[in-house]
Parts: sequence; structure tokens; C-alpha cells
Amino acid sequence: MNNLIHAKCPVCSNSNSSKFKHIGRPELSPKAKTVFKETYQVLKCQNCRFYFVSPQNLTDVEMSKLYDETYFTEMTKWWAKKRDRDRKNRLDKLQECLNQKRIRFLDIGCGEGYVLIEAADRGWEVHGIDVFDNRMQLVKRQEVKFFKGEIKNAHFPDNHFDCIYMDSVLEHLFDPVDYLRELFRITKVGGLIYCVVPNEDSLFNDIKRLLYALSGKGNISERIQPFISPYHVSGFTKKSLSEAALQSGFEVVTMRTFGGQYEILQFRAFTKPFLTNLFLLPIHLMAILMRKQLYLEVILRKNQL
Repeated sequence: MNNLIHAKCPVCSNSNSSKFKHIGRPELSPKAKTVFKETYQVLKCQNCRFYFVSPQNLTDVEMSKLYDETYFTEMTKWWAKKRDRDRKNRLDKLQECLNQKRIRFLDIGCGEGYVLIEAADRGWEVHGIDVFDNRMQLVKRQEVKFFKGEIKNAHFPDNHFDCIYMDSVLEHLFDPVDYLRELFRITKVGGLIYCVVPNEDSLFNDIKRLLYALSGKGNISERIQPFISPYHVSGFTKKSLSEAALQSGFEVVTMRTFGGQYEILQFRAFTKPFLTNLFLLPIHLMAILMRKQLYLEVILRKNQL
């Protein structure tokens, strides 16, 4: 618990130890136990409701050792169809907000490149960036520009992009505000950032906290899993995501919670994960009414200073 004294919130910069809540120790995968020897803990900043791992002395090299071929899984046909529909709806929404046909577009963490294909088919100027190159052959075409590496090493010009797309990126970063400030620099005035992150205030997490306590695991954090797939080192709520946007210069255009009720589509029928998500379905349906669903979607705008 001594790390509480020296902790600093990566979002609001709060360093008052009385404003941090100890959530618990993060679970460690067998692989993580061979890499990390120090005792870590998950903290919640009471000032902005941001969750983070402490101490923040983890290196990219250490974290990269946790990722292997099992991190990316094959999609079911059901899930692939839903993801395809979601991509179309998201880009429709962004195009409507921008109110323009020709868009200079960047997908951060573009993976296999499904979003890049959808954007290119609309006639946009398309760029992708990722620390790994997992693009499909269809994406490896001249009009889709790709950079392998970190965003700051890409050296994009100031005021360059009309729209930047990030799905499941910020939760993997130790310094989300610094990252958003770099995006602010390369976004045009009036340009948009589309971002999706897990919602740490979800009803599912509340239920998980209760189950942990009842099963004698009350000292284990139910929020963020830095050492177990999918390796989230930062955890956002509506308040902390709004604060991160404010600290980096963006205005929040829209924010909503979504997801959970369709997670069952990821798994083959009657497998263990399928049946588990079938059991969880009533919780996800109740979360819709409570606006405490699994994910947060936010659209940010860079306004004239």
C-alpha cells in the first residue's frame, strides 16, 4: 500500500493519496508471473474516477512479452456480420458529423484492416497505423497508406486529419492524455476523434465485484486486467474519459454506453463461453436500462482555439 503515497493519476494529475481508492491486486497469468516480480495494485482516482495500475514502472518491452498468437481469435460468422454492420454505422455517423464527402482518415490500431477497407470504399484518403502488421492482403493496396510503429514516430503534420478512429486503444496506454494531445496536434480544426473503450462503471463489473467478495477473492481487482488478456492498464468511466478529453483540448460531441447483449455472438453455439454469455444476458439487458453497458463510445471535436 506504500505505492498509494507516490501515485499520480495519469488523467487529472491528482497526487493526493487520500483521493485514491485501493481496488485490489491484479491477477497474473502464468506468463506474467515469469516477467513481473514486483507487487502491483489497481487504484481508482476518486477525483476523476480513472482506474490505473501502480506503480507505473512497466515497460513496453515487458508488456510485449505477454502478447502471443492466442491474443487474436477467429471470429464466428455471426460476430463478423455484426462487426461489419457496426463499422458501416460508425463511419456513417462520422461522415454525417463532418458533413463532407472527401475525408482524410486515420485508423489507429487498424489490425487486419476491416475499417480501412470500409473507409477506402467510400473514397476517403485512408491511413492506418499499428505496432504490428496484421493486415489482410486486400488492404495492402497503394491507396491505403500504412505505418508500422507508434503514433509519435509517424511524424504526421500538424492539422492533418479530418477524422481519427480508435477502437480499443486507450485502455492499453499508460499515458492516455499525452496520447490524446498528440492526436489533437495532428487533427484539423473541426476534425473528429472516434474512440471506444471498456466502461469500468458497467453493471457487469459491479456484479463481478460482488462475486469476487462472496468467493473470497475480495483482494483481487475486478477492474482492468494488466497481466491477463486483454491486458488493459487503464480503465475509463464517463467522468474520466470526459476529463481526458478536456485535458487534451477536445470537446465531447457525444458519449454513450453500449454493448454486452451481443457478446454471445462471438462464440460457437453451446460451447462453454456461449453458455456463460447466455447466463449473463439478463445482466446485459438490465444494463441497457441503467445505461451501464460494457463499452463507452465517444466522439471528440477539435475546435478553434
